[in-house]
This record gives sequence, structure tokens and C-alpha cells, in this order.
Amino acid sequence: MNDAPRPHGFVKRPEPRSLGSATRGQQMIEGVLPLTGGVVEGDPFRGAGAEDVDAAELHGFGWLDDLAAVGSARARDLAQSRVLGWIAAHRRVPEISHDVVWRADVTGRRVLRWLFHAGQIMPGLDRDGAQPLFDSLHAQLGYLERADIPAGLPRIEALGGRAIAAMRLKGAEDRVAPALDALAADMEPSIRKGVLRSRCPEALLSCLSLLGWVKATAAETGHALPQPVTETIEDIAPILRALRHADGGMPRYHGGGRGPSGRLDHSLRAASRGGEIAPGHPMGFARLARSRATVVLDAAAPPAGPAAAQAHASTLGLEFTSARHPMVVNCGSGRLFGPAWSRASRATACHSTLCLSGLSSAKLLPPDGQGHERLTLLPQRVWAGRCDIEGNLMPADTPPPPPREPDTILAGHDAWLGTHGLTHLRELYLSPDGDELRGDDTLAALDEDAQETLGRVLDAAPNGIGYDIRFQLHPDVEALHDGDAVRLMLPGNEEWYFSHDLTAELRLEPSGYLEAGLPEPLASTQIVLSHRLTAPAVQIGWTFMRAGAS
Repeated sequence: MNDAPRPHGFVKRPEPRSLGSATRGQQMIEGVLPLTGGVVEGDPFRGAGAEDVDAAELHGFGWLDDLAAVGSARARDLAQSRVLGWIAAHRRVPEISHDVVWRADVTGRRVLRWLFHAGQIMPGLDRDGAQPLFDSLHAQLGYLERADIPAGLPRIEALGGRAIAAMRLKGAEDRVAPALDALAADMEPSIRKGVLRSRCPEALLSCLSLLGWVKATAAETGHALPQPVTETIEDIAPILRALRHADGGMPRYHGGGRGPSGRLDHSLRAASRGGEIAPGHPMGFARLARSRATVVLDAAAPPAGPAAAQAHASTLGLEFTSARHPMVVNCGSGRLFGPAWSRASRATACHSTLCLSGLSSAKLLPPDGQGHERLTLLPQRVWAGRCDIEGNLMPADTPPPPPREPDTILAGHDAWLGTHGLTHLRELYLSPDGDELRGDDTLAALDEDAQETLGRVLDAAPNGIGYDIRFQLHPDVEALHDGDAVRLMLPGNEEWYFSHDLTAELRLEPSGYLEAGLPEPLASTQIVLSHRLTAPAVQIGWTFMRAGAS
């Protein structure tokens, strides 16, 4: 370590804040570390496959959560060995480094996991044996104090790790106030102007989790939490409640996943105003909820500017969850599964919505100066809202109807207005008992100018314009043809049926499900309704209905 020995010990012994998968933890004990997009055999920092996995995930030590979920003596021995081995290999903490290992957000994650799981790392170590851990934690705290970090989730990860380390470590008492002040000053640029604009629900969940951990640590160690941090927690919680699926997971949009199991409900406890739900369309998503069912619809254009680095062409894409079982999803983010999956997963065809053949609702541009691929926003307008009894669109902040009435939404976008003269309209109906989700997808040229544009396109394509309506199914859902319908079998012997109005051709196609922590994409199935537009307008109706529902 390039710094002098640091004080030994904690102001107050930290407790685990996050647990992972006991299944993955057991795999580690058996010699295999599963990470997103691959596995590492043996020593994760020198083992087979270590060069092929994401370095940020590996060196962020989030996988200690999985070993903690096992909780056995072998798991504790392995956690201790891996952390001390990493410290021995990284004795010199750089002044500033652009290596992924020393990226500030990765360092913040690593520091947090070492603190959270100190009870796994330290057993059996005497004072001299544990001193390298404290030396490294103090040195990494110093690194976080001088690192330059872009606004957004990475900055919250770095500043959150810095604040918690300063509050926990003996000898860092004079560093607590500057750390908390730095975090408080970042609420506006990183969360309100960064994460919220990214339209990634999981990123917002990560922010709430971090701020909740900071709040709990401040309470345990006797430090006052700055008001901006408290206010931000209270602002985020209603948004996440509004986006929560029936199974407790997050909608998987714009580069995010569903979040660790149970993380959302646990994180929401940090807010004092329990039960409050944000009105309107928070983060640009509309939600239908009835009984045990939830539907989340992407009801806004993809994010623009710096927030567009992980944006997907998912406008009007839906997710549908029945009780504990996600049914209709989108493919997820392929960012950590290689370039081919990264690009493909951002296309409209990897989401549960309508797509013109070979043409997404937003266009992926070449990388910018920082190597980030961007989306150009083809939709000029996106709209969504509940409808009155005559089918008229009501304001986005209109309160939901009473629980005994169906929940409905009408949405649309004009992504293909300029190229084809076409507008996509999607109307959804969720029954009061949550046993029926019905939809109508309309593709139409709505005015004379649009019809003129469409006429020119059809003159050049006498067989019409091909389009598909896709419903990506969760890999736990088994789909079988049943005449003109599809029988859907969910875990726990729950059965649903998908039917349509026979306007389009129905088929089942293979697909893939991408989620952080999976070594490779999971095989899944998609329902596809295919048709060709030859007139100014066409409408296709479809229904998901629970077996036995009337």
C-alpha cells in the first residue's frame, strides 16, 4: 500500500445490507464464478475466462452478495481469500487511473461490499492479518475523494461508497462531513438531470438503495443526514412505487433489469411517507394495475443527449406481470453480452410492441466521441393517457378509475410519419380482476398529408408494408400452439391463453432473455402477429386471458 498504515477497526461494526443468490454462491464454492456474459474458473482475477468477462462487475465485488447468501464456513473462507488476494495484487492505489479497476463507481461498489461483508472477510484474522483490509479501505476512500466522476448513477455509487466508508472507518471522522456534503450537492445533477432523464428504472432503484444505505449508516453512527439527501429519498420512492410490477420487480427498460430480488421493497422502507405513489407517467411510463396484475408501457420517446447511451427503441413496448410471474417482457439489455447482443437488444423487434419490418421506431447512430452509440429520435410525438367512456384521451395525471372498473390506456407515436406517413396507436384494457389484458394495435395514415406519403410508399411496394406485433415471453413461460391461439403455462400450474382477431398470421419464434448476472442469454419464446398494410389503416386486436376466466 502506498500510504502509511491506517487506523485499525470500525467506528461501529457494519452489517450486511445486500444478499444475492445462494445458487451462484454455491457455484463459486465449487470453483466457478458466474458473471454477466461469461464465467471464470478458479481464481477470478487470474482464472480461465477472466479476460472475457466485464471487469467492472468482477472488480466491483458485487458477487460477495452471493457468497453471503450461502453463509457457510466455506463461503466465508472463500470471501476472505478473494478479498485479501485482490489487496495483495493491488497494493499501490494510483493517484488517478482510467483503468476500469479504479473507475470511481467500481471503487465505490467495491468499498461498500467489503464493508457490508466484513463479517465474512475478517473471521479468523488477527490484528496484523486484518490490517491490510483497513489500509486498503482508507486508501480507496482517499482515491474516491480525489477522483473525477461524471454525473449520474456512477457518481452516486462513488459518493455513496465514500460517505459510508467515512462514517464506518476509525480515523476517518474528519472526512464524514465533506463526504456527506459532496453527496448532498450531487442530488440535482446526478439524479434529477441524469438518472431520471435516462428513463432506466433499475438505475433509479440503485440510487434509492444507495441513499437508503447512507441514511441507515448515518443513523447508526450518529451523523446528521443532509436535507437534500432526505428530500431525494422521499422524491424517488413514489416514482418507484408507481413503476413496481406485481412481483416486486422493476420494468426492464433502457439498459436496466428487474433489480435484485426483494431489493425494491426493502429500499422503499427508507422513505418515511409510505404508500405514496407518483401521479401521471413517472419517468415516461404508464402503468395499469388491477388485482394481481400489472402492465407497464413505455409511453415516451427514448432519452436524448448524454442519457441516451443505453436508450432502447422501445416506444409503446409493454410488460405484463401476473402475481409473482412475469409473462410479457422485453429482451433486456445486451450491453454485457457482446456487440451483437448490445445492438440487437436496443432494436424495436426485441420489445413487445409493433414494428415495421426491418425498421425500428428509433435509429441507432454510430458511436460519439466517447465511444457511446446513440439513438436518434424518430418519434416526433408520443402520447398516452386514460380514456373517458367515449374513448377520448384524458390528461396523464388523471387519477385511476375505482378498483372495480377496468383500467385502460390509449397511446400513440408517429415514428414512421416522415418515412411512411404512419402513426402507431395502442389501446390497452385490463379487467378489474386482472384476468384479462386486451389490446388493439392500429397502424394508420391519419390525415391527407400522411395518406399522400403512404400512397407513394405503397406505389413502390405493391405487396404492402410488412409489420409485426411481438410479445416477448419470460423464459419461465412455456408457449404451445392451440389452434388459432397460444396456450401459456406459467410456474405454479397457472395457465393463460393468447388469442387474436385472425387479421394477422400468428407464429411462435425463438428469442432471448438478457439479465445482469446471467452467464449467457436464456432461451425464450416470442409470439409474433405478422401482417401487411395495403390500405390507409389497419387494426389488430389481441387478448391475454387467464384459463377459466369468463
